[in-house]
Amino acid sequence: MLTMPRSRLRWLVVAAGVFLVAGLRLAPSLPPAATIPVSLAWLALLGFLLYAAYTVLRSWFRPAIATAIIVIAVLMPVAGTAVHAPTELAMRLPCPRNWGWLPTWMLRSSPIGTTSIMVDGARVKICYGRPAARGRTMLGGSRVPFGRLWRTGANEPTTIITPVALLVAGVPVSPGRTALYTIPGPESWEIILNASTSQWGIESEYSEEVRSHELGRGIVPSERSDSFIERLIFIPDSAGMVLAWEGTRVRIPIEAARR
Repeated sequence: MLTMPRSRLRWLVVAAGVFLVAGLRLAPSLPPAATIPVSLAWLALLGFLLYAAYTVLRSWFRPAIATAIIVIAVLMPVAGTAVHAPTELAMRLPCPRNWGWLPTWMLRSSPIGTTSIMVDGARVKICYGRPAARGRTMLGGSRVPFGRLWRTGANEPTTIITPVALLVAGVPVSPGRTALYTIPGPESWEIILNASTSQWGIESEYSEEVRSHELGRGIVPSERSDSFIERLIFIPDSAGMVLAWEGTRVRIPIEAARR
């Protein structure tokens, strides 16, 4: 690597950079089975770019300084989306990621979505993974069966970040981060609010310890629509927000908590 001609190294770096950007843009269209191998190739290319950057920096600075610059460059996006950032800061940063879990470091076929709603003049942010139907029956099918706990999205738990106290489906929610789980049904959904957000979202991680942090549960009706939505989305609504996926619409009321 160190003896490689600069022109060749430059083209390799450019090619690696193009593939890295392409990987990020194409990840949502990847079949789930391809996510791991493509992610490993993507991480290998990222490692190559970091090493190339280190090689250049080492020609300008001492090795220790070059290493420190690379470490800072890697850790900055991690720190910027750290799960435990203060609420006021988290409202301005990208959605948090649970970096302690291996899947966080992989490309995502279910991209992160963000929905903001206004509650009594305060902005409330909802962060969630956006799975796609991909020709499958999801809600009420084998993937998201009725009557069973669902993470209500993908990847990290769907998280409500709020600077003010709320009532979500009638459940009191304190300022900060709160995870949103659901139990879907054909006519109504059970809304579950939980103060624990550091676990991975998959339902098997909803352990007894996580369950012990539940804030409460509420029931909301489910509606059917003739309009099909391929990828899960939360839409702001005058009374809170609407979960919309496939032909299902679930209105989740959110209001300011009254003292």
